[in-house]
Amino acid sequence: MPIRRHLLRWLQSRTVDIRHADYVIERAGEPQVFRWWVIPRNRWFNLYLHCFVASDEAEALHDHPWVNLSWLLFGGYREHFIRAGGVHQTLDRREGQWVLRWPSTAHRVELVSGYAISLFSTGPILRGWGFYCPSGWKPWKDFVEVREGGNQ
Repeated sequence: MPIRRHLLRWLQSRTVDIRHADYVIERAGEPQVFRWWVIPRNRWFNLYLHCFVASDEAEALHDHPWVNLSWLLFGGYREHFIRAGGVHQTLDRREGQWVLRWPSTAHRVELVSGYAISLFSTGPILRGWGFYCPSGWKPWKDFVEVREGGNQ
């Protein structure tokens, strides 16, 4: 059995099996990603177990405030991102793959079947983060406020 399966079982026994998700990312009131802290959250390095149960919004790619590394422990997904010059590309991510992203990497996750579980690590915050919308980049708080019925 691959080491990632052993690791996944061990992580689940320390998180999923004993407590509710520490954070749930939702869209339109429905869960999208369940997140468990694997280590206590801090400003230098974080390690999360992510369970993706729904795809990211198709109209808006997002970036992150830190360099991040994902290890896909179970399942798979299609990652959409923008290359230099605004060229839209996709890559199918498979179980066992590692993905390193810079804070400015605009991307979104599209589940292709079922759900996916990843170990997601971050470094310190390096910048603000947000969403790439047809009208341009929006800080995450502005994007969420609009989605939740706030003012544009």
